[in-house]
Amino acid sequence: MTSDTTLSVAGPAPGRAAGDATSNATRLLCAGTYLDPLYRASVIRELLTHRFRVVAPSYGYDAVPVLAHALAARRLQRIRLAVLGAGLVATVFLTGAGVLGGFTGFLTALWLCWVTAYLRRVVTLQTLVGRLGHGSGGFTGAYPRHPHLTPDLVSKIDEEQASDGTVVHYGGYKPFVGAGEQVRQWSTAELLVGAPLPMTEHDRRPPGAAAAPGTPAAQEPKRKEVIPFTVEKITRCVAERITAELRESARRSERIEGLAVERSTFTTAVPNRRGPDGRGPADGEGRWDEVYDSARAYLCVRVGSWQQELVTTAFVGFDLKGNTLHTEFYSYVLAPIKADFHLVDRLPAALNARLLARVGWDTLLGAPEALVRPVLTRLRAWLPGLLPWRWNKNRIRVLLPLDTSEFRLGRYADLVLDRGALTSIREMATSEDFLHFFQETDTIKYTQIVERQLLHVIRGFLHEHNVDLAEHEARQTNILNDYGSNNNFMNGDNNTANSGTQNFHRGPGAGQGGGTA
Repeated sequence: MTSDTTLSVAGPAPGRAAGDATSNATRLLCAGTYLDPLYRASVIRELLTHRFRVVAPSYGYDAVPVLAHALAARRLQRIRLAVLGAGLVATVFLTGAGVLGGFTGFLTALWLCWVTAYLRRVVTLQTLVGRLGHGSGGFTGAYPRHPHLTPDLVSKIDEEQASDGTVVHYGGYKPFVGAGEQVRQWSTAELLVGAPLPMTEHDRRPPGAAAAPGTPAAQEPKRKEVIPFTVEKITRCVAERITAELRESARRSERIEGLAVERSTFTTAVPNRRGPDGRGPADGEGRWDEVYDSARAYLCVRVGSWQQELVTTAFVGFDLKGNTLHTEFYSYVLAPIKADFHLVDRLPAALNARLLARVGWDTLLGAPEALVRPVLTRLRAWLPGLLPWRWNKNRIRVLLPLDTSEFRLGRYADLVLDRGALTSIREMATSEDFLHFFQETDTIKYTQIVERQLLHVIRGFLHEHNVDLAEHEARQTNILNDYGSNNNFMNGDNNTANSGTQNFHRGPGAGQGGGTA
């Protein structure tokens, strides 16, 4: 038995950044498709079976090689089952024809079960060691070819997973799909009042001197005229200055090399699938309903660290309404990849005779488990709503709106299909715990650095446009001082919604807590 994973190879998707296609996160996700059958099925379902759904943004990885390896692993399993089935049919035929005796036929069937399972294990090991292991000469992002991985599908995934200022179509409630879990948020509303002008000698009055007749006791200071600006202008300025401060203009030792600053628009994706008569456009067509004008543009400041295994993203939004600048800040983190997927890094650098003999013996001992595991895996895939396993929270579901009308008039309405992204294949492989203590501290560190630079840049921008900075500095003090809070709260005094680092994933045995100021 041979695997196509060792024969036909394609290069990385041409539109993806080299760092994403060859990142350690991409390599571990590819390895996970061979190590975890549930993850393999989830990847194929999300990217191939549910191809009507928009692909979630890929932060620090490339989804195309992951799908390719998932298809290769599934094909390897199917080849093994096909060879085993053909062999068993031939054995039964030869036994019935009298060519093989009953006991000989039984031994032949057992041998076929063992040898096909053994060869599948060997080919899987060879793929993990030779192409996806640390000692394989470096992961190049190359992936095996597959008939289902057509150029059109590769182009679709590559276009939709891009996060460089494109439109992100999300499904469900969460707009920032693919970014992981939220760890921090705040918002401010600042009146754009002109900065006070320096007082002249004429404006000053000696202490105790009486005010001139007809003048107020306390004269309002004269103010500069605010220079008008737009949301696009402040967003562009913040993006340029944060990029310069944290990467381009910073000293080499102080640069954040994994920094990416982009602006994306987030909108829903619910097209009409077909009319009440059942006829209409195909799944990938139809009109896109955006009746609530819910599209929002955000500046995405992303820091990929630990070879893109830890991704911290801050989403910053601005709006100008009623001479008021409203600023939103949401911080998300993609925790490290499951520890099980790191098994690929602990495998031997090469397969030798002793290892192959051990694989053969383990295949024999694991035969009973191998017979039961596919049945259990299939049951877990078929009955997600009845079995309370953790992995259910990441499963994809296509839900229909609840029809509570008196005459159940929903049966006559247009059927709609939420094509927006609900989760990413990276989020499905996220570990429940941080694998290292410093991964957790780096999440706090990069969130605080981006947040502090953001407030500093906004202050400079407002100063350049003659805005009074007293209110901004008060907001800034409250935001920075309230970082250690665990719970969301609304502070009526400063009109600021603050929350600390809430529900961080902790290492084994650690408790919950907030971040540090």
